[in-house]
Order: sequence, then C-alpha cells, then structure tokens
Amino acid sequence: MKRLAVRPVPVKGESLTGYLLRLGKLNCMFQPLEIMDALGVEKSSHVVKGWCQPAFGDLFDALEDRLERPLLPYLRQFEGLDELRWQRDWERMIQDVRMGYPRVCTQCVSETGVLDWRWSLAFTSTCPKHSSLLTAECPSCHKALKWSGGMLLGCDKCETEWAEMERPLSSSISGLESQLWTQLEQDPASVDPTVIHDLCRAIVYMMRPFDSLHDTFEAAPRLIKHSECVARAYRTLQESQFFAQWRMQCHEKRKDLLPLGEEFIEAPCKLFSDGLLNDWNGPKHGLNIPLVGVSFEEVFPENTRYIAQPRREAVFELEGGIGYRYQLDIASIASTMAWNEEDVEDLVSNGIFPTFKNVTQSKKRRFDAKQIIGRLRQFPVQTTDGFIEIEADSPIFRRNFANPGMLVNDILKKVIPGGFGEGNFLSRIFVDKSRFEKWLLQQRKSATRRSVSLNKVAFALDCTEQDVRRLVEEKNVKWATHQEWEKWIDGPSLFEYMIRLY
Repeated sequence: MKRLAVRPVPVKGESLTGYLLRLGKLNCMFQPLEIMDALGVEKSSHVVKGWCQPAFGDLFDALEDRLERPLLPYLRQFEGLDELRWQRDWERMIQDVRMGYPRVCTQCVSETGVLDWRWSLAFTSTCPKHSSLLTAECPSCHKALKWSGGMLLGCDKCETEWAEMERPLSSSISGLESQLWTQLEQDPASVDPTVIHDLCRAIVYMMRPFDSLHDTFEAAPRLIKHSECVARAYRTLQESQFFAQWRMQCHEKRKDLLPLGEEFIEAPCKLFSDGLLNDWNGPKHGLNIPLVGVSFEEVFPENTRYIAQPRREAVFELEGGIGYRYQLDIASIASTMAWNEEDVEDLVSNGIFPTFKNVTQSKKRRFDAKQIIGRLRQFPVQTTDGFIEIEADSPIFRRNFANPGMLVNDILKKVIPGGFGEGNFLSRIFVDKSRFEKWLLQQRKSATRRSVSLNKVAFALDCTEQDVRRLVEEKNVKWATHQEWEKWIDGPSLFEYMIRLY
C-alpha cells in the first residue's frame, strides 16, 4: 500500500464526500472505489445517502492511519453533521433531506475546489454567494454529474473546466433560504425542524402542483431540475401573489372536477395550506385572493418522479402523466370535503366506486374522481313532489348516528330514492322526504341495537359526556351492563329516550 503523497485536512463546511474526493484527486485517484481501496475500507458499508455517509469510526481510523497524523478534531465536524436530528424525520413528506447525488455551485468549486455539505440538502436551491441555482448537470454538455474527483475540476463528460464555462444566470435567493444558509453555517443544530417540515411539503407539492394526492418519500428522487423546484417552493410559502397563480392554474387544470364542487378544484392548494405547521404569508393570504385579475406569469410543471412506484402505471407513463391529478384516497376526500374519514369509509363502502389496481380493503385504496362523477351523474336531481334537499353538514345526521357518506352510498345502491345537484354533487343531496325519515329511523335503530360508546352518545345528543352521565342518574338512559363501567350506554334505553326527545 503506497504512502499518500498529499495529505490535506478537512475544510470548514466541507462535506465528507467532498473531502474524500479532494483527498483522492490530490493523490491522482479519481474514482470512489479507488479512494476507498486506498484507505482499506469497504465502500459498500458507507454508501447510505450520497457517496459516503454517515461517518463511521472505522473510516476515521483508516484516515488517521493513512494520513499519518491525528485527524480526529477535524473529523468531528462530519460526525456532528451526521447527528443533526432534523436531517431525518419519518413524519415529513421528504423523510431524509440528504440527497444521494451531487449538486454544486460551479463558481464555488472553481474558486475553492471544495464541495459544501449544504449543497446535499434537499431544501437548498441557490448559492447565496453567487446568486446562482445549484446544478446537478454540467452547464456545458448538460450531462448529469457523478461522484468523482474530476468534478472538483470540471465535467468528466465534456472535459470542460468550471472556470472556462459561462457564468450561470443570476437567480435571486429568498429571504428565508438566505437565513437558513446562515444558520447552517453558524449553528446547524439551531435550524427549526418545523420550517424544514413545511419546506419539504412545499417541494413535494410543487413537483405535482395539480394533484390532490401526494406521496411521502424516504428521500428526494434524482432530478436534474430539483433546484428550480425548490426555489418555487420558497416562493409558494412566502409570496401570496405566487400562491394565487398556483390557485388559478388549479382551476384551469382541474376544471373537470367542478361537478364535485369548487373545493375539489382548489384541493391541492387547500390540502397544502392545511398541512403546514407555520403561518406563512403565501398560503395564509393566497386562498383569499380573488382569481379575477391574476395573470399567468409562470407555468407550474408536473414531475412524475414525485409519484411513488405503487401509483405508476404503464398507461399513465405513456400519456405523459395526465390524469393522476384526479386520483383520490380516503384521507384526501375527507380533507377536501371537511368530513371525517369514517364518513368517507361509509361513502365508498360496498364497492360502489371502482378502485385502482383492485385494491378494495386497504385504507390507502385510491379512486378516480372522474369515475366518481360518472357514477353520481347516473342519479340526477329528482324534480317530482316529495323530494327535499339535505345538506351534507345537516345536524340531522348526527342525531341519528348517520352521516352523508351513508346516505350517498344508499342512494347509489338504490336503497332510498334520491339524486345529486349538478355542480356540487356530494354537498347537494336530494331524497324522498318520507323515505328519508324512515331511513334515519333505521340508522338510529341499527346503531342502538347494542351498547353505544359514551362519546358517540354525547355527539349524537349534542351535549357533554357529563350531561350523559346526568341522564343516567335521572334514569332516562342506562349504563350498559356488559361493557366497561361508565364508558358505554345501553342501546335500547337510548333509543327510547331519543324517540321521546325528537
């Protein structure tokens, strides 16, 4: 094993991958495998995110041995960066923000020959020093960059050095990103994880801006234009006018869903805003900006790489990704309609709406909104006498242990005569008045055949649990004898009480 002729120490802010590539380049070893072989470390044991993360003890030992000097104080910076808790969060839309492929500021690399560790974070987009987007491709030949010592000099493909290339176009950096760069330089541990949570949400939504069903990713997939999307994510959070443009384009792209109601057209914007942890200027005011007078200044592109593999289909890929913006699951329907998920479970029960890929039992089963519209259109509004309109948020559902999902389901199964109002199908429900009263009574009977939980009784009676306990003391209803004490109410006694009450 030959002695390393050049033995540099790590530079502040340098990534571990960048340091190893620089060490190799200075000793005429340009490929990652060559460098790891020279250190006597198995490369496979270190490839987690990027080329060489996290920093393991055996790698440190190998570096000190081969560089023949105590390096532990210098190497501690890599260990500290790997221990930053906000880098991994399993409840985030991008769970691990460390990227597995190189992005660089070509001007910085040309000037310093060092790879900054912050370039590998999924939520950075722009170099604050040169006001240019970080790139994952050669600006000259447009080939994707790969981990190699040669990338510290220029492009391995066209062999053009960074200094010889034209300066990239200037790109303004947002105030929020500029602040994050400063925090990452001075005290990375101080970065607010809720801000990273919201940024990751914005990135995923900007990749699929007209889809109302978004997937969670273990890490950001490789994407040449990732930096551009991240820059849009910052604008989405901070600029109300930019958010309004997105909202307007949702109206244009999703206009086919108008029969389900305007809330389905705006669902991407609303679901995004509802899922944020912080109160941002854009989403806060964007939903209230009227669409009249807002012009299309920018087209929001969609990227199929930000759809999890289970949602990909051959037909979808061939059609260029159109159609997936109309896909829904139980959670997205509930959030859009302001229903709870139990209501939606009742809506889609009995297989009344077809599912993708024959998935019929999972909570994650998916539906095509266009197919839902087609099914509802088979039941137009009844114009004969005796039909009444029932609003989806009517308290009459609560009082009878029912919900609008149950009613829609039974109309579609022809259990009860009814139909739906054009333009807002799921909110304008029409039913035969006399049959509806019988239907409500049947729902109440069915729910009270056995014992009923205390919280459900309180909800149905629109009172507190303490009020229900008082009803028991006054002998209006009884405790269930076969359930845990003071948690369940006897169903038949509750049914009799409700008959008297209503």
